[in-house]
Amino acid sequence: MDLSQFAAQTFQHGLEMNASDSEAATGVSTASLAAEPGRELEIKFKTDAAGLKLALRSELLSTGAADAPSRTLRSVYFDTPAGDLRKQRMVLRVRTIRASHVIGLKWAGPLADGPFSRGEIEVRAPGLDPDIALFDAEIAGEVSRIIDGRPLEQKFETRIRRRVRQLDLGRAQVEVAFDDGFIIAGDRKQPLTEVELELKGGEEGPLYELALQVAAALPLRLDMMSKAERGFMLAAGDRPMPVRAAALRYPEEATLDDAVEIVTASALGQFAANWPALTETRDPESIHQMRVALRRLRSALAFFNRALPCAEFELFRGEAKRIASAFGPARNWDAFLDLVEKGPLTHHPRDESFTALLTAAEDRRLAAYAIAQGVIADPATTRFVLNLRAFVARRAWRSGLSGAELPRLTEPAKRFAAETLERLHKRALKRGRGLLEMPPEERHQLRIALKNLRYAAEFFSVLFGGGAKSRPYIRAVAQLQDGLGAYNDEASAAQLLQDLDAAAGSQVAKASGVILGWCGRGAVIGDANLGKAWKSFKRTRLFWR
Repeated sequence: MDLSQFAAQTFQHGLEMNASDSEAATGVSTASLAAEPGRELEIKFKTDAAGLKLALRSELLSTGAADAPSRTLRSVYFDTPAGDLRKQRMVLRVRTIRASHVIGLKWAGPLADGPFSRGEIEVRAPGLDPDIALFDAEIAGEVSRIIDGRPLEQKFETRIRRRVRQLDLGRAQVEVAFDDGFIIAGDRKQPLTEVELELKGGEEGPLYELALQVAAALPLRLDMMSKAERGFMLAAGDRPMPVRAAALRYPEEATLDDAVEIVTASALGQFAANWPALTETRDPESIHQMRVALRRLRSALAFFNRALPCAEFELFRGEAKRIASAFGPARNWDAFLDLVEKGPLTHHPRDESFTALLTAAEDRRLAAYAIAQGVIADPATTRFVLNLRAFVARRAWRSGLSGAELPRLTEPAKRFAAETLERLHKRALKRGRGLLEMPPEERHQLRIALKNLRYAAEFFSVLFGGGAKSRPYIRAVAQLQDGLGAYNDEASAAQLLQDLDAAAGSQVAKASGVILGWCGRGAVIGDANLGKAWKSFKRTRLFWR
């Protein structure tokens, strides 16, 4: 059993519980997912000393609860010299609380479980030795397989002063942890000040409602990085990496109701997973993946709204579009610089005009990234993530359905997927007629149709066997989409050059002319390749039939 199966089995209980909620289609009231053994559901905010004081005094985070005595927690994190556990997104630690020790294992679940959910198992330990034999046989066996006899060594530790409150919110019990301390890796030290909200029992909804109130009332910022992630980066000198969409998993006999939850949560999970890379690195791939996640989300919500009309689907689509639009300028400048550096610059490496143009373009790129990072810091984006996660947790799309529409919830996901793919494929064929003679706007509309088709194919391919069966079709759509994307980048370059010409004038005139000529030549070559890609797309086998 590999790690993906291990994680999938551990999280499967939650999927099965949610699948059983489809009984709501016949009139049974909706039940939210409760906290489960082996599953940690935690929302974390980062702050500073002043923010922590305000949080401690806040009525939102007390509601009559008395503070437990503060504790000093020392947690030592272990991995092999090559970081084998980290590569599998697993964390092994031994925590010391007063004179007792606890060995814990955490692992990231599928993106469809959301940005706040992880697997977690803890057992008592006699000391600081990370003895994996203390776990049950299945888990110990999986960890042993991953480390494969290699020694475990200390990578870093955290020393935290923690104050805890237990809140009874009626339908949920939430633990609030106020943490202040350091991550220590060798001679490096990083301060850490956080407020964590963890569901200890009951429904998910009240946890998200509390988090929304906290985000609105206190100077706290939603944080998508765990202490372990920060510690490993400090120890290794790493930086957060962009995260691509992961393959989806569905329960057996998945319904349309299940598909709405799994697909929506996965797109949201990918969006949230890329926050750290964008906010801390300005990695071009991070903003690309965030835009991809938002486009996937918007496409999915449109598919589902067609079958299960729900006003909130449209509200979330609008918010996703607003956020993605704010990321657009940064992505455009990334694409422009990539085009110049891999194309015309290779023939003019020391030209002063190109140097001036690249300097001006980089200034604009950094300004666009500052705007994008501001969008992540905006409380409205935190509200978007928490509201959408709460919407998914309570399967709120059910509430607006009429009696005649309710049976669609229990419709097989495979049937809905086939209908959706067939409709989108026909739309793409219709919009692609006369492709090489199309004006730019019509090519753009075809590109949008192909994006929606590709996302649907990626969402649902596993329902039809996935793998080798669906790969040729997805590849054909992607090649056609990429060809249209290159055409779009070349068309956008002309607009960006106008901006640079207006600002830098004669300094960039020569480089600007060379780039325009390069793009014109590229358009001719691109059209030839585009024609081949279109023919390939039309003759590729449809995997859902």
